[in-house]
Amino acid sequence: MKGDRLVTAEITGLMAPTTYLLLPKALDSLWAALRFRPMSRPQWEWFERFLTGPCAERIVREYLDRTGPLSLPVILPDRVHHLCVRWTAGGRAD
Repeated sequence: MKGDRLVTAEITGLMAPTTYLLLPKALDSLWAALRFRPMSRPQWEWFERFLTGPCAERIVREYLDRTGPLSLPVILPDRVHHLCVRWTAGGRAD
């Protein structure tokens, strides 16, 4: 889509930084990396809602535009990982 911005997403220790043409693709990849991980039910439900819910793209896009990079802890038995989403510097997809 014209005007879409490139976005980089990663989860430290689980998913290497990857650049996507579309934000929904990035959110889908993040959810795919998390959905079967052993996390608490409230944390799992939160990530499911905010990565796959009907307003997920709008919520994340507005956050990135207003606040900047998004960084959230992902608490797993081995350690705390960090989910990060950010607009790719200088990147606009045309």
